[in-house]
Amino acid sequence: MSNPINKHCAKSQLTLAVLGALCYQANALAAPSQSDFGGVGLMQIPTARMSPEGEFAFNVNYVDPYIRGAIAVTPVPWFEGVIRYTAVENRLYSPYPGYSGDQSYKDKGFDAKFRLWKESYYVPELAVGFRDIGGTGLFASEYFVASKRWGDLDFTLGLGWGYLANGSSLTNPLCSISDSACERPGRKPGDNGGKIGAGDFFRGPNAGVIAGIEYSTPVEGLSLKLEYDQNDYQNEALDNQFTQSFPLNVGAVYQWGDYVNLNLGYERGNTLMAGITIRTNFQTVPNQIKLDAPPEPIEQPTTKNSEYNPDELASALSDSAGLDASQIVLSQQSVTVTGQQSKYRDRKDADNRIARVLHNRLPESVSEFTVIETNESIPLYQTTLERETFLLEANNQLEPRESTEFVNSSPVKEQQLQGEVSTTDIERTPYNVSLYPGLTQSFGSPETFYFYAISLHLAGEYQLTDKLKLDGIGSWTIASNYDKFNYTVDDTTGSIPRSRTYIREYLTASDVGISNLQLTYFDNYGKDFYAQYYGGYLEFMYGGVGGEVLYRPFNSSVALGVDLNRVKQREFDRKFGFRDYEVTTGHAALYWQTPWYNVNTQFSAGQYLSGDRGVTVDLSREFDNGTIAGIFFTKTNVSAEDYGEGSFNKGFYIKIPFDMMLTRSSTKYAAFNWTPLTRDGGQKLIRKYSLYDITKPKGKNSVSTHFE
Repeated sequence: MSNPINKHCAKSQLTLAVLGALCYQANALAAPSQSDFGGVGLMQIPTARMSPEGEFAFNVNYVDPYIRGAIAVTPVPWFEGVIRYTAVENRLYSPYPGYSGDQSYKDKGFDAKFRLWKESYYVPELAVGFRDIGGTGLFASEYFVASKRWGDLDFTLGLGWGYLANGSSLTNPLCSISDSACERPGRKPGDNGGKIGAGDFFRGPNAGVIAGIEYSTPVEGLSLKLEYDQNDYQNEALDNQFTQSFPLNVGAVYQWGDYVNLNLGYERGNTLMAGITIRTNFQTVPNQIKLDAPPEPIEQPTTKNSEYNPDELASALSDSAGLDASQIVLSQQSVTVTGQQSKYRDRKDADNRIARVLHNRLPESVSEFTVIETNESIPLYQTTLERETFLLEANNQLEPRESTEFVNSSPVKEQQLQGEVSTTDIERTPYNVSLYPGLTQSFGSPETFYFYAISLHLAGEYQLTDKLKLDGIGSWTIASNYDKFNYTVDDTTGSIPRSRTYIREYLTASDVGISNLQLTYFDNYGKDFYAQYYGGYLEFMYGGVGGEVLYRPFNSSVALGVDLNRVKQREFDRKFGFRDYEVTTGHAALYWQTPWYNVNTQFSAGQYLSGDRGVTVDLSREFDNGTIAGIFFTKTNVSAEDYGEGSFNKGFYIKIPFDMMLTRSSTKYAAFNWTPLTRDGGQKLIRKYSLYDITKPKGKNSVSTHFE
């Protein structure tokens, strides 16, 4: 980039349409630009550079005959992951027009790059990377690369194998160590895909030189690129051959504002390249400016404080602090409020607001405020607020640099109340109704690249008792192209039962249906054990009964859970009938919140909807602003051949807090899920509630917070 310090970082914001109204404020250091393949690099070749931690980039470019679309994420400072689709415009997806029509060939690729050494004054940045490591491996390559900056010039030099060595006459240096290193088995386009091509890594008769330079021009936002391209384009994927007039590629990238890069280049000495990158940063992007009412001002004690009105207090807690109280217990020296936080994700903000409401409405003798936070009527933890310390903080009466806490969170325990005690159960509206959009999607199928179904959901719930709830979702499909889904394996000829590939039938048999209608009973046994039991139409394809138990000690990084379900496949119209297929499905799960980078891991093992058995691994990173980005994969005893294209189930997801998009505070999230193909192996029941999510403390700074 022309200047590593972005002079406009405090002012520039944009709604990022790809993710749905993401407000972006640039980081102090501009992110390196993306290559043609997605991921940080020059054009055809990668560099050792990494985007800032939390960077998310959506990249599209065209260089004949390839159209590449990629998502690059940097969840931790030393790792970059890329998901990419390449459309080969001069080749059809299949030779059967009745099945895939005139859709061009699509290749799915996954990349990974690891930083080995961060640049210092004398030592360059070093990285090792793997491009197109799964599936057919049409562009599979591996590389070691170094990048060093001198002033406005950033030099890159390295060595590549596989696709990066096409056209190279340099002998693979690893051949001198092992003869097998000179043989690269390769993968064929007819393979099922999804497999990791580890057998090819750093192998082949040749290795290619990676070399290039990027120049940050005096024009702010404009950089120029020059790279040495060893590929002679005579061994391209799908038997393509192109003419290379000159082995140098030249290009320019212009950073337009803080969120868009425009790319233009001239490659192979005869071919234009053009592209665009839209990016944001999940670690630094701020939440939207809020139009919430300000916290209540602190009032001086008056006779009003002695006129305790529990209903008025509960109303104020809900309106000003987002706490929906279910019970208030008042003694001479303390008050205990039990309720659910439904508005403020930032715990410091919520605790400050709660303390102000309680202080303004309770007698001076009450010196301690205790809040027992619940979710689905399950008590999670209690927070104690010292009134005197809170007032010192709020009125800025502490000495400079003096630090104190007025909040102390701990497991829920029996309250030791003295003197006369008043207990009030707050009557709450037992029902709730909401209307919201929904999206079902799948990528990369032979029939069409993108399947979608846009729906409108009407959701309602009724709280029958404190622990028993009836809720449901009615769905209206507004637009869909799932009628093109041609997977028609018969029940008797399919290798495994069809648990998910009837999706066309479920989304086209009727535009209106019931997505969910169930009774759920929540309970807890002691302070660390939680449970839920449910029955009904559990999701749009299955109904039945089931239950889940979870062991999660307070403030522990580890939790254990088990769920067990007996379900039956619903009729395609999503009304009240059932089909013949039924199955028992369930999993044992280990949850671990690692001490590194707020990475959460979930390992689960059990039986899936097609009766197959295996393991699911889910890895996610929660960033400072609440955004969660994660990946998962499932491997079962279904073979790659029986599973079909894709070999095993996998996907990528992002959960974005509404706080980032809305002018009103919220604890809710919007979710974006990417699943490459709809297949039957490794499919879980879509349970409406997860005890691990329910018992997760709401928002950031949820434990041991203090007011600032």
